[in-house]
Amino acid sequence: MKKVAVLIKDVGQQYEGLRISLGALLDQVDIKMFVIDHEIGTMDEAYSDNMEFLDEMEGERFSNNDANVEKYGFQRATIGEMAAKLKEMDLIIPF
Repeated sequence: MKKVAVLIKDVGQQYEGLRISLGALLDQVDIKMFVIDHEIGTMDEAYSDNMEFLDEMEGERFSNNDANVEKYGFQRATIGEMAAKLKEMDLIIPF
C-alpha cells in the first residue's frame, strides 16, 4: 500500500488538502494529513463531516497547533516528529 502525506501549511488550502486526503483514501492509500502552524480556519459542518470520514477510513491527521489538537481531535506532533513520519512516505503533497 502506498503511503502519502498531505502537508497543509496555508489555511486557505485546508479544504483542498482534506479533499485530496479523502480521495486518496478511496483509492486505498495510507494517508497522513498534517496541518502545520495554524488553526483550522473555518470548521463548518462540511469540513467536520469530512474529517470524521477521514477518521472512519483510517486516515491519520496530525498538527503542531494546540487548538487543532484540543478542539478538533488532531494527534499532536512536533515539527521533528512530523519530519520523522515524512521519511516513511512514498509521496508528499504540499499545500
